Amino acid sequence: MRLFPLLFLLLSFQLTAQLPGVFDSLQLNFSDTLYFASGKADLDQVTLQTLANFPSMGRTNDRIYLTGHTDAIGSLEYNENLAKSRAKEARTVLLAKGWPEEALVIQTFGERTPVASNDTDQDRSRNRRVTIDLYQAVPYRQFSGQVTNPKDQQPIVNAKVRLHNRTLADTLFTDINGRFEVDLPIDSVVGIDVYAKGFFLDTKMIKISPTTKQELNFELAPATEGEIATIKNLFYVGNEAILLPGSQPELPKILRFMQINTHLKVEIAGHVNFPNRPPVTKETPEWDLSVRRAKMVYDYLLENDIPAEQLTYKGYGNHEMVYPKATTEVDQAANRRVEIRILEVLPEKR
Repeated sequence: MRLFPLLFLLLSFQLTAQLPGVFDSLQLNFSDTLYFASGKADLDQVTLQTLANFPSMGRTNDRIYLTGHTDAIGSLEYNENLAKSRAKEARTVLLAKGWPEEALVIQTFGERTPVASNDTDQDRSRNRRVTIDLYQAVPYRQFSGQVTNPKDQQPIVNAKVRLHNRTLADTLFTDINGRFEVDLPIDSVVGIDVYAKGFFLDTKMIKISPTTKQELNFELAPATEGEIATIKNLFYVGNEAILLPGSQPELPKILRFMQINTHLKVEIAGHVNFPNRPPVTKETPEWDLSVRRAKMVYDYLLENDIPAEQLTYKGYGNHEMVYPKATTEVDQAANRRVEIRILEVLPEKR
């Protein structure tokens, strides 16, 4: 198991007074491993090439942790010293590469944290290593928010707030006032999905900058019998029941909604954009397309263990377009949608 000092992981640096709530957080940006011969601390051509390819220093707050390990041959004291010697050899090369002394931190675990058994030479060779981990300072900003019911403006307690992007994955819950606090990386786009039992989900993509509004508020509409919610960001290939690649992440969000709301029976409703025309009949390709798009979502939920008694699907052709006389792409996209319709509130399972 990889070990990193808790103090280091929590380290942050206050930036300027002009940007309150902004701070640097050190995050793992790059990692590599050097391997050594038995009882040796010498760097061979492979390890030297690995160090030569290691990134150069970017910011003054960057840090490298050099963590030395050994196999179990020899005494504990001998292996602690050998692990330190191996880390120091790597440190010398990085100093020559331009990294300053204060950016290079050595820690050793000797034989105490093997990644393989020490029963065979092959396994022992995996334990004879120095891990090199580059942490870089990433500017963060503090945010707070509230999740409420728009019907009565009451806070929603214990709502699940899921945060995600390419480097971030975290989940937190609202307090008794429906509030939450979170630190988010500046100059990034963060997805925020909010769920609560008995409510429709809400999801947003937010560009985080030093000037982004610090209050992140969400309203979750009650998911009661007869209520309808459009699934956001669900876009299809033209005239097909195939999602565009950018819409693939939306399906797991619908799945989470169903997993939380096991007491709801829903209809997945499909609609097409066919404006400025009479309502199509069930024999037309447009009607069939609306059915197939709804069924695609329905099938995904079934395949991911949502019980069949909670689900049904239906196509509506162009009978319920939001903009029957749509001319703009925005209006047409609003017509081309899939909805969740609450058919029934089921008895809670005990």
